[in-house]
Amino acid sequence: MNDRYEQYRLDPGNLEERSAVRFPLSLPVHVIASNKFYEATTENISANGILFKLNEVLTPGTEVDFLIQVQSGGETNPETAAIHCLGRVVRAYQDGDQAHAAAVIDEYRFQNEENGTNEE
Repeated sequence: MNDRYEQYRLDPGNLEERSAVRFPLSLPVHVIASNKFYEATTENISANGILFKLNEVLTPGTEVDFLIQVQSGGETNPETAAIHCLGRVVRAYQDGDQAHAAAVIDEYRFQNEENGTNEE
């Protein structure tokens, strides 16, 4: 790359580099990474990725298969749905006793948990 443009390049992780709005949501997530199952909770979600909390740090580059559980009805209709996602960890860190992993979402599909059907 031409050195004179290097000064304009954004550092990885810079907030201005993000292309999608993040929504602060705390939802249960079932994660499978490196043939291991984890229970996690979302911290925030965007159209491109997810940040979740879990009990072990995942290595960046690790492929993840995860299921986000979402209540699809209101209080009078407690039916749940799920979003099945495939992605990869791009950033991970430990904050005290809590591990965090940020993953990009490469593929996703909606799944109705009541009857197990997939909706694309």
